[in-house]
Amino acid sequence: MRIITYLLGKKFIRTSIGYIKRGQISDFLRYLKEYLYGITHYSTDGNLDIEVPSSRLDTTKLKIAVYTCITGHYESLAEPLFLDTGIDYYAFTDGECPSHSKWKKVDITQFKEYKELSPTQLNREIKMLPFKFLSGYDYTIYIDGNIEIADSLLPLIEEMGDQALGIHYHRSRDCIYDELVRVLHLRKADKATAKRQIATYKKEGFPRHYGLYENSILIRNHHDEPTRRLMEEWWVEYQKYSTRDQLSLPYLIWKLGYDKKNIHIIGHNLRNNHRFNRVHSHDRQ
Repeated sequence: MRIITYLLGKKFIRTSIGYIKRGQISDFLRYLKEYLYGITHYSTDGNLDIEVPSSRLDTTKLKIAVYTCITGHYESLAEPLFLDTGIDYYAFTDGECPSHSKWKKVDITQFKEYKELSPTQLNREIKMLPFKFLSGYDYTIYIDGNIEIADSLLPLIEEMGDQALGIHYHRSRDCIYDELVRVLHLRKADKATAKRQIATYKKEGFPRHYGLYENSILIRNHHDEPTRRLMEEWWVEYQKYSTRDQLSLPYLIWKLGYDKKNIHIIGHNLRNNHRFNRVHSHDRQ
């Protein structure tokens, strides 16, 4: 039984037993179908390698910030294990920062959006629009609240070269259509909204296996206009559906004709990046 639980997962076993006990056989079969589809559609062929810049970026005169965002007292603040000299570290939050914290607190209750948006929506706006909230910087690195900095981040900026958007590929999928099935199986988004969103993209001709990104780490060049526009449109698109931001970013890259050569792929699996540790997962991929 332990082996079965390990292979299938406690949540799958618990949910399945619940359906069967209640006599909801059709719901169980639907759940099983979605589960099997989700674990078998693991193509990453569409996550194509992008040409690495030939020269490293000189960071000596650049103003760089690293930031995270925790809203609605959603999770505790992960303290960096490593700090780079000359980089500023900000925590956007409505909670308390410990007196010994290495993060400089930005109190989000000062923003008008704090009363206008839900905690999750405000988190996404800050995540997507560093140009608005950290306008005085040349480059920023966004880090999800459940990620711990374990090593120097300066090389990540240096490796950007002349590319303007740094991001990881999703470790096991390359397609928002397959991702939708997984998202719905794990109940990470409203079913009707997410299906309507993807149906719209499909109607517009968005291709399968166009690439899928894990958006836990984002590097942006604040002076690159196409990247600014991409991020602004991402926020607009997120407000339309408020589902998973993973679903809309590949679509917008395609729709806007954003040059993929402008994207620096930090890695193909965030979990294998020694610069980061996932310390408390609220959001399994």
